[in-house]
Amino acid sequence: NIANKEWGWRLGDNPFSVIRFPKPSPARERRLHPDESKRIAEESRTRVWYLWPIIAMALETGMRKSELLKLEWSHIYLEQKRLVIPNTKNGSSRVIPLSKNSMDILLNLETTGERVFPISPNALRMAWDRLIKYLQINNLKFHDLRHEAISRYFEQGLNVPEVASISGHRTVAQLFRYVHVQIPEKKCD
Repeated sequence: NIANKEWGWRLGDNPFSVIRFPKPSPARERRLHPDESKRIAEESRTRVWYLWPIIAMALETGMRKSELLKLEWSHIYLEQKRLVIPNTKNGSSRVIPLSKNSMDILLNLETTGERVFPISPNALRMAWDRLIKYLQINNLKFHDLRHEAISRYFEQGLNVPEVASISGHRTVAQLFRYVHVQIPEKKCD
């Protein structure tokens, strides 16, 4: 199209102009129910050593599974209560504040090498799948924990720029695909 329109090259019709691109998939709106959250926390603690700490860190930080699995001890700054992801999915780094819960999780992990969670993506996927199947929780993916964390940030009162800087979303539209705030019911007298 550029060659035809802007450069004046007459190449004929663009064969790609008749191709329809698929519509983007609808945003997932899955949040953890309080009962599910409690059951996951209880049961995951009885399984492999890494399952609950990784789930809890995902809920506390909103990090992607790949970011958690690549996280190194050298990226964590406990004194400053933050961690740095040097290379994210979008190619830039980002800083994530550490809550008291996330710091407690990290302090209770054994330091055995460079990585905080020295396991393979397949090991985590299998442990997660077995847990969800055992608990009979339907339609919950590990990535939904990121949705949960981001929604919780807003429920805690953080604003759009604060949450975007933590989550790494570059546009509000991208960020809002992850936000499903639950508004508490007001009691009427």
